[in-house]
Amino acid sequence: MSLNPPSRETPLTPDFELDEDYESLVMDTCQLLAETDCRFHVAGFGQDPWPVDLSYDLSSVMEQLPEAMASLGDGKPARIDFYGQGVERLVTFAPHDGQVVITCTTETGWTPDPGTETVSSEEARAMLAALAHDFRRALDLVCPDIAAVQPFAHW
Repeated sequence: MSLNPPSRETPLTPDFELDEDYESLVMDTCQLLAETDCRFHVAGFGQDPWPVDLSYDLSSVMEQLPEAMASLGDGKPARIDFYGQGVERLVTFAPHDGQVVITCTTETGWTPDPGTETVSSEEARAMLAALAHDFRRALDLVCPDIAAVQPFAHW
Protein backbone atom coordinates (compact mmCIF):
# COMPACT_ATOMS: atom_id res chain seq x y z
CA MET A 1 0.00 0.00 0.00
CA SER A 2 1.25 3.43 -0.86
CA LEU A 3 -0.05 6.92 -1.39
CA ASN A 4 1.38 9.43 -3.82
CA PRO A 5 0.51 12.87 -2.45
CA PRO A 6 -0.64 15.57 -4.88
CA SER A 7 2.14 16.70 -7.20
CA ARG A 8 1.74 20.29 -6.09
CA GLU A 9 0.11 22.36 -3.43
CA THR A 10 -3.61 22.34 -4.15
CA PRO A 11 -5.36 24.23 -1.36
CA LEU A 12 -8.98 23.20 -1.03
CA THR A 13 -11.50 24.56 1.42
CA PRO A 14 -13.27 21.84 3.37
CA ASP A 15 -17.03 22.11 3.67
CA PHE A 16 -17.05 20.17 6.93
CA GLU A 17 -16.11 20.80 10.54
CA LEU A 18 -12.64 19.86 11.73
CA ASP A 19 -14.02 18.55 15.03
CA GLU A 20 -15.83 15.63 13.42
CA ASP A 21 -15.17 12.14 14.76
CA TYR A 22 -12.13 10.41 13.26
CA GLU A 23 -14.02 8.20 10.79
CA SER A 24 -16.09 11.09 9.40
CA LEU A 25 -13.03 13.30 9.15
CA VAL A 26 -11.18 10.60 7.20
CA MET A 27 -14.13 10.09 4.82
CA ASP A 28 -14.46 13.81 4.15
CA THR A 29 -10.71 14.27 3.79
CA CYS A 30 -10.43 11.44 1.27
CA GLN A 31 -13.17 13.13 -0.77
CA LEU A 32 -10.98 16.25 -0.84
CA LEU A 33 -7.92 14.25 -1.87
CA ALA A 34 -9.93 12.68 -4.70
CA GLU A 35 -10.21 16.17 -6.23
CA THR A 36 -6.43 16.25 -6.72
CA ASP A 37 -3.94 14.09 -8.60
CA CYS A 38 -3.20 12.15 -5.41
CA ARG A 39 -3.02 8.38 -6.07
CA PHE A 40 -3.63 5.39 -3.82
CA HIS A 41 -1.84 2.23 -4.92
CA VAL A 42 -2.22 -1.27 -3.54
CA ALA A 43 -0.50 -4.32 -5.01
CA GLY A 44 0.39 -7.81 -3.99
CA PHE A 45 -0.90 -11.33 -3.89
CA GLY A 46 -0.56 -11.61 -7.66
CA GLN A 47 -2.31 -8.38 -8.68
CA ASP A 48 -0.74 -5.00 -9.47
CA PRO A 49 -2.57 -2.72 -9.12
CA TRP A 50 -5.64 -3.55 -7.08
CA PRO A 51 -8.85 -1.80 -8.21
CA VAL A 52 -8.90 0.79 -5.41
CA ASP A 53 -9.83 4.46 -5.30
CA LEU A 54 -9.18 7.40 -3.01
CA SER A 55 -12.62 8.42 -1.89
CA TYR A 56 -13.86 5.04 -0.69
CA ASP A 57 -11.02 2.52 -0.45
CA LEU A 58 -8.37 4.85 0.97
CA SER A 59 -10.97 6.12 3.42
CA SER A 60 -11.72 2.59 4.65
CA VAL A 61 -8.00 1.82 5.04
CA MET A 62 -7.28 5.07 6.88
CA GLU A 63 -10.18 4.41 9.26
CA GLN A 64 -8.49 1.14 10.29
CA LEU A 65 -4.87 2.28 10.11
CA PRO A 66 -4.36 3.61 13.68
CA GLU A 67 -5.55 0.34 15.22
CA ALA A 68 -3.50 -1.77 12.78
CA MET A 69 -0.37 0.28 13.49
CA ALA A 70 -0.88 -0.01 17.25
CA SER A 71 -1.47 -3.76 17.08
CA LEU A 72 1.62 -4.45 14.96
CA GLY A 73 3.65 -2.11 17.17
CA ASP A 74 2.64 -4.27 20.14
CA GLY A 75 3.49 -7.48 18.26
CA LYS A 76 -0.17 -8.43 17.95
CA PRO A 77 -2.15 -9.46 14.86
CA ALA A 78 -3.75 -6.73 12.77
CA ARG A 79 -6.16 -6.53 9.89
CA ILE A 80 -7.22 -4.16 7.18
CA ASP A 81 -10.52 -4.85 5.50
CA PHE A 82 -10.91 -3.56 1.94
CA TYR A 83 -14.66 -3.92 2.14
CA GLY A 84 -15.58 -1.79 -0.88
CA GLN A 85 -17.74 -3.45 -3.50
CA GLY A 86 -15.57 -4.98 -6.19
CA VAL A 87 -12.48 -5.16 -3.97
CA GLU A 88 -13.81 -7.10 -0.94
CA ARG A 89 -10.49 -8.34 0.44
CA LEU A 90 -9.30 -8.87 3.97
CA VAL A 91 -5.59 -8.48 4.64
CA THR A 92 -4.40 -9.91 7.95
CA PHE A 93 -1.00 -9.39 9.54
CA ALA A 94 0.18 -12.16 11.87
CA PRO A 95 3.48 -11.53 13.69
CA HIS A 96 5.62 -14.64 14.17
CA ASP A 97 9.31 -14.89 15.16
CA GLY A 98 10.34 -11.44 13.92
CA GLN A 99 8.37 -11.85 10.70
CA VAL A 100 4.84 -10.90 9.74
CA VAL A 101 2.79 -13.31 7.67
CA ILE A 102 0.38 -11.25 5.56
CA THR A 103 -2.64 -13.16 4.29
CA CYS A 104 -5.20 -12.01 1.76
CA THR A 105 -8.67 -13.52 1.53
CA THR A 106 -11.44 -12.37 -0.76
CA GLU A 107 -15.17 -12.67 -1.31
CA THR A 108 -14.93 -12.11 -5.08
CA GLY A 109 -14.03 -14.33 -8.03
CA TRP A 110 -10.42 -13.14 -7.88
CA THR A 111 -8.01 -15.54 -6.18
CA PRO A 112 -4.87 -14.24 -4.46
CA ASP A 113 -1.75 -15.97 -5.79
CA PRO A 114 0.14 -16.37 -3.55
CA GLY A 115 -2.36 -16.22 -0.68
CA THR A 116 0.31 -15.24 1.84
CA GLU A 117 3.42 -13.09 1.80
CA THR A 118 6.01 -12.82 4.55
CA VAL A 119 7.96 -9.69 5.45
CA SER A 120 10.03 -8.65 8.43
CA SER A 121 8.20 -7.06 11.35
CA GLU A 122 10.10 -3.83 10.64
CA GLU A 123 9.01 -3.84 6.99
CA ALA A 124 5.34 -4.37 7.89
CA ARG A 125 5.38 -1.56 10.45
CA ALA A 126 7.31 0.69 8.05
CA MET A 127 4.75 0.14 5.28
CA LEU A 128 1.89 1.26 7.51
CA ALA A 129 3.91 4.16 8.94
CA ALA A 130 4.81 5.30 5.41
CA LEU A 131 1.14 5.26 4.43
CA ALA A 132 0.30 7.40 7.48
CA HIS A 133 3.20 9.77 6.72
CA ASP A 134 2.23 10.16 3.06
CA PHE A 135 -1.39 10.75 4.04
CA ARG A 136 -0.20 13.56 6.30
CA ARG A 137 1.95 14.98 3.48
CA ALA A 138 -1.07 14.92 1.17
CA LEU A 139 -3.10 16.79 3.79
CA ASP A 140 -0.32 19.37 4.16
CA LEU A 141 -0.64 20.11 0.44
CA VAL A 142 -4.42 20.13 0.28
CA CYS A 143 -5.61 21.42 3.64
CA PRO A 144 -3.02 22.21 6.31
CA ASP A 145 -5.80 22.85 8.85
CA ILE A 146 -6.81 19.19 8.66
CA ALA A 147 -3.17 18.05 8.79
CA ALA A 148 -2.88 19.77 12.18
CA VAL A 149 -5.74 17.69 13.67
CA GLN A 150 -4.93 14.55 15.71
CA PRO A 151 -3.90 11.90 14.88
CA PHE A 152 -2.68 13.31 11.54
CA ALA A 153 -0.41 15.84 13.26
CA HIS A 154 1.68 12.98 14.72
CA TRP A 155 2.05 11.16 11.42
